[in-house]
Parts: sequence; structure tokens; C-alpha cells
Amino acid sequence: MNEEYRRVHRLTPLLRFWTLILAAVAVFFVNIDMAAIGAALGWLSSGNILPILIGAAVFVVACGLVWVVSQMWWRATGYRLTAEEVSLRRGVLNTQLRTARYDRIQAVDVVESVIARIFRLAAVRVETAGGGDSVIEIAYLPRDVAEQLRREVLERARGTAPEAAPEALPVAVAAPAGRVIIPEIPITRSLTGAVLQGGSLGAVLVGVGLIVTPLTWAAAVPVALGIVPVIWNQIDRSWRFTARLAEDTLHLSYGLADRRRQSIPLHRIHGVTVHQPILWRIPGWWYVKVSVAGYGAETEKGSGTTQLLPVGSRQEALMLLELVSPLDAATIEASARPEGATTPTFTSPPVARWVSPIDLHQQAVTLLSDAVVVHRGRLARRVKVIDPSHIQELSLTRGPLQQVFGLCTVRFDLVPGPVRMAGEDLTPEDGRALLDALRQRELPAQRSDQRR
Repeated sequence: MNEEYRRVHRLTPLLRFWTLILAAVAVFFVNIDMAAIGAALGWLSSGNILPILIGAAVFVVACGLVWVVSQMWWRATGYRLTAEEVSLRRGVLNTQLRTARYDRIQAVDVVESVIARIFRLAAVRVETAGGGDSVIEIAYLPRDVAEQLRREVLERARGTAPEAAPEALPVAVAAPAGRVIIPEIPITRSLTGAVLQGGSLGAVLVGVGLIVTPLTWAAAVPVALGIVPVIWNQIDRSWRFTARLAEDTLHLSYGLADRRRQSIPLHRIHGVTVHQPILWRIPGWWYVKVSVAGYGAETEKGSGTTQLLPVGSRQEALMLLELVSPLDAATIEASARPEGATTPTFTSPPVARWVSPIDLHQQAVTLLSDAVVVHRGRLARRVKVIDPSHIQELSLTRGPLQQVFGLCTVRFDLVPGPVRMAGEDLTPEDGRALLDALRQRELPAQRSDQRR
């Protein structure tokens, strides 16, 4: 292998395929029955240990083959940082080379999976424009080396690569400096927030249904399979969550199963939503999510979180809203309060009660000089804010019921992510007025031309 390539940790092949190894061991033990154990004991008592020796020899040879193959795989795997890109090379029979140019890098995260944390190892995920298929994962490295590599890639992506050679960089890397935005979320809040989620409410209803109706436990299994992942995801992504601001980048740290350290540049954030689930109104908690260019949907395998606040107070939520949106604190309280619109530009007419009977009086669009604010939700309240220049497309749609009652919806197409915005159930006149107003927005290309 080229000397420029740096090697990953020797345990990487085994950690990559530990699930297969664990499955093989599980199959072995599952297929052991009392007859097999009795036969083995019979061989021992009779002095005929040849079958046992053969079995032990096969096991040793299999382990040796696994080790040899893993070492071949390890020697064929490496990564390097050049002046223009980061590259990952791997493969014994078929060599695969993946690269990411620094000017295309959107995020660099350090991920510690459950098994890797046992050996104090971590993976470095380099996210580039294009979503989940464009991710380069450099795994596994010692934790300090992974932090060092992450810092080095980020510096090169910002065009501030260190003058020292990679070998001369310090091994120990401190936690990102900067202002603490969200202190570590208490474990009790993470657990309580998960319990008060809608999925937990569904679990309670299913339990009551099992008691008061003749439903069997088998009927509840599909429901449980849908609820448990929701609860687990809430706990995992809020576990010991912290957020720090260093220069123009938010540094997040979180995770129960997979510990993750993630950096989100503020200029990559295209939209933000502040949401309060119905049961969170009791303790007064909110969560904040953003759409980040390059991250795509949070449901993509291995993708970083788009939550800047998994569960927190109103003050914390509004502080983050001010940080990542064009609005200041005074404007937020005047026009973008999460409890509901106060100075709306467009609202749903009374006839919309036949289409949205619950949310009618909470559906509003507020146009400001530098932002678009959308309110929605009477029971589960939410507010969404975006810079108009980040709206990619506009469309006016009319569903079957809307056509009956003379209503329409104006949808804003944004980068893939959790923030989806629309002016719901407007009159045709208001819909066209909203379209005309947003079509006058300043686009990013126009801003670039003005700066020149």
C-alpha cells in the first residue's frame, strides 16, 4: 500500500463483522441440545476423546483463518489526506477507493458504537453533498486519533489546514472550546420526555386495551414493534446531550448506545422548527430540529441528528431559534412565538374549519423582511422559520376537500430534512398573494453577485 496512507486499528476487521461472529456463536449454542451434551460426556467417560479433539482443532483452524483473512483486509485498508481531498481505500480482491473533496464536505462526525467503545475506538464519518450514499466512514481508530483526524479534516475544509505535519499534531484533543449553549440534559428529563412522547401514550392505550378487551398479546406485538423504536430513539438521541458554540459551528455530543460528537456549521442550516408535543405541555418542554444541507433525512442509516435540542425549556428553545434563524429575540417574541402567531400576514378563513377543525385558528404565515414564519398546531404546537433565500421551489396545490370549500395550500420546497413548510388552507387570493410575495425573494446567486 502507498506509504501516504494511514492505517486503521488492527481490530477493525473483527469489529466490522462482529455481528456475524456473534450470530455464528449464537447459532452454535442454539443448536446444542441435551443429546449432544450427553454424547460429549459419553466420549469423555469412555476415554474416546478423538471427536472432541477434532472439534477443537476445527475451531482453532477456523479462528486462525478468520484472523488471517482479517489481517489481509486490514493491510488493504487505509486513509489519507491530500491537499485537495480525503480518501479511503479498502478491499483485498476488489479495491474500492472513495474520495471527498474538502470543498464538498458538509460535516465531520466522530461516532463510537457500542462494541467500539469497549476497546476505546471510534469511527470518523465524513458527510458530503449528496446525502447518505456520499458518506465516507473511516473506521476504526483510537478515540484520540479519531478526534485529531476530525479536527484536521475540518480545518482543511475551512481552508485553514495546520502547518505542522500530521504526525506532529498533538495526540490528545480537548473538547471543543466555546460557549455552552445547552448544558448536559439530565437523564431524568430524557427518560421523562420519552415517556411523555406520543408513542408512549400509544403504549398505554394498548395496555388498557389488553385489559378491558379480549385482545391477545399477539395482537399487541405489531403495535409494540412500532412504538419501542420511537421511544428508544428519543432516549438515545437525548442521552447526555450537550451543545457548544465555537465560532460559527455548533458542536453536539450525545448518545446512549452509539456515542456521537457532531459539528453543524451554522451556514448549513436552512430551516428550523420549534415543536411542543401535546404531553410536553405539562412540564413546559420543547424540542428544536433543523434541516441541514448535506445531511438529508435523519432516518438515513448512520446519519447525524438534526435535533439541536431533544428536550428542553422554552428559554433554551428560543435561544437556539435566535441562534440559527435570521430573527433576534425581540422579533421572535413579537412575531414568532411558538405558542401561536401574533402578527400573521396570512391566516386560514373560517370556512377552513371543515378541513382543519382543530388547527384552524393556529394556521398562519407571517412574512418578515428577512424571514418567513409558519405557525401550526393547537394541541401540539410548532413554529417554523426560514430565510426566504433558502426556499428552493414554490407550488400551489388544492386537495379534493380544498376544491370543495375554495381553499389552497402553498408549499415551500426546502433541502431534505425534518423542516417542511406550507401555508395551509388559504383562500385562492391569499395563496396567489403569498406566491407573488415569495417570488420576489432574493436568491443566493443574486446575493453572490451583489457581494462581487
